[in-house]
Amino acid sequence: MDAGRWDDFRYFLAVAKTSSIKKAAAKLQTTQSAVSKRIDRLEAALNVRLFERGPAGAKITYQGQRILNHVLSAEGALSRAQDGAQDAASRIVGDCSLRLSDGIANYWIADFLAGFFRRYPDIELKMMLETDELAERKELFDLRLHYAPPTDTDQIAKNLCTIHFIPFASRRYLEEYGTPRAIEDLARHRLIDQAQYLISKGTWAALLSDNAVKHTSLFTNQSSFLARAVMMDVGIAMMPTYMAIKDNAFVPLDIGLRIPLKLYASYGREQMQKNAVKTTLNFLRERVFDLKIMPWFEDKFVPPAPDWRDLHREAVARCVRDSVLQPLAAE
Repeated sequence: MDAGRWDDFRYFLAVAKTSSIKKAAAKLQTTQSAVSKRIDRLEAALNVRLFERGPAGAKITYQGQRILNHVLSAEGALSRAQDGAQDAASRIVGDCSLRLSDGIANYWIADFLAGFFRRYPDIELKMMLETDELAERKELFDLRLHYAPPTDTDQIAKNLCTIHFIPFASRRYLEEYGTPRAIEDLARHRLIDQAQYLISKGTWAALLSDNAVKHTSLFTNQSSFLARAVMMDVGIAMMPTYMAIKDNAFVPLDIGLRIPLKLYASYGREQMQKNAVKTTLNFLRERVFDLKIMPWFEDKFVPPAPDWRDLHREAVARCVRDSVLQPLAAE
């Protein structure tokens, strides 16, 4: 049975214990629609009706009660196994230094750090942000997240996911200047771009033509400043599809422009001998870039959808929920 199905049983258990979709959603820190979808999917997979749903709540059926008995037994076994694993996790001590772009750090990984430190309170992370992936590396690092495959043969590179870049603008900008419906429409819009060097013509010039340079009104070497400029109605920029999750101000534009970039984690063999580094890499692969529940990281392009926010909230909530809660030290 896959991990997603096991997660569906957790939703089933919450509804069974509360006799309510609404209360189960509050307990799981998600939405009622997300809970209903999980129950529907589980019922379809098991080919049984688990609950009779109505205004009074969700009443478990006879078949549902039989399944509940098995799930409760499994829950106890899983709890005991998790306690053992968490005891071991809480003993992991050490440090891990990461080099990564400011965009991935600020707009994605930061969402999961609270869960990381609850689970691994004795690991020290050193996250050093970089703006130029091609610059010479003078500082040592344990892990580096980057787009281009490493040229250093001593480094091992693991593909974490694929990040798809598409055009974004703010709602107010589109209200004032109109929404482009095709690539040709960009000629009438202000473009914002990211470039590492002053002589660079940027991404738009490569995507469109040399004539696009005159429409690029703003260049920056920082992803976070690029996103802030879009939010403040400056113009249109290429950003990761997951930015649709971050703020309602970001509006994805479907005009046929897409840039898929594979994200790698690279490291030396000796770095994997450190438990803190190995643990951090596993956390990134299993929680931060979980392709099973994050469609925006799949190799195949998936356009932003309304349920992405629910999926994101579930992923962050699961990260915190599955962690070991440590009391704050008294001052």
